[in-house]
Amino acid sequence: MRLDRLLHRELPDLPISALQRLLRSGQVRVDGRRVKGGERLVPGQEVRIPPLRLATDTHADRAETRQTPSDAWSLALADRICYQDAHLLVLDKPAGVPVHGGSGQPWGLIDGVRRMQELRNGLVPELCHRLDKDTSGCLIFGLDPLTVRTMATAFRDGTVEKRYLLLVHKTLSPMAGEIIAPLVRGQTRSGERMVAASDAGKPARTRYRTLAHGNGVSLVEAKPDTGRTHQLRVHAQLRGHPIAGDPKYGDREFNRRMRALGLRRMFLHAAQVRLAHPRTGQPLALAAPLGQELQNLLERLQLANAHPPDEA
Repeated sequence: MRLDRLLHRELPDLPISALQRLLRSGQVRVDGRRVKGGERLVPGQEVRIPPLRLATDTHADRAETRQTPSDAWSLALADRICYQDAHLLVLDKPAGVPVHGGSGQPWGLIDGVRRMQELRNGLVPELCHRLDKDTSGCLIFGLDPLTVRTMATAFRDGTVEKRYLLLVHKTLSPMAGEIIAPLVRGQTRSGERMVAASDAGKPARTRYRTLAHGNGVSLVEAKPDTGRTHQLRVHAQLRGHPIAGDPKYGDREFNRRMRALGLRRMFLHAAQVRLAHPRTGQPLALAAPLGQELQNLLERLQLANAHPPDEA
């Protein structure tokens, strides 16, 4: 189990933002070591946490504790469910909402999904993977520990196929192929997390094909064979075709042009996932449709008749 998941389970009254601060500041130790929230624990390890006040009389702490998704917002997520059974939940993640809280955001999508499930059926979902804050589309949750473990193995072994739709600058050449470039995570001088290509990085491979192009843009389907942080965004930038609306790796002038056409987010959408059901082995192919904002942009660019990936 990931360390952050264990802490959230054992300390349910601790706000996500407070938990993230404890991890960032090194106050949580595993076998005496400073670790990140994504650290995977094994039986026998010792997790140390500092003394905590889960109830307080200070106004600021009371306000932070109240900052959770409203029941109305959480219940509205039910309209975004792509698939659900007793073990698995696939949600069409909205763009602009981080998966976890932290860095000024007191709660994340996981909090809303858990509240939705609590109000609807009492199940407790756990994330099986992540999407960037500004990415929309298929996000997989497990509804029991065995499903979560099985899905973690599937992602690690590369047996979950993910297909993304992205709008990029200019026409790709070649229009189909693969990008192989190892990636390494780092930080800028201001502390902003960035990913760059480096021979010292972890292997990363992306397959792609152009679905339509014109008016200085290309609509592309991409299949990442590896799941590195910001992989599609950095690989697109390396080829000289940054993703429309990408605030970190994008082209400023291109983004201004797309904003003038109505784009207020990054055009990166997890359109499909294909996997074997973690409990039955039955093949599943699940899809999340493009949001209206992205569809409207394609219409303005005269790319609305592009052929999408095979329907799930």
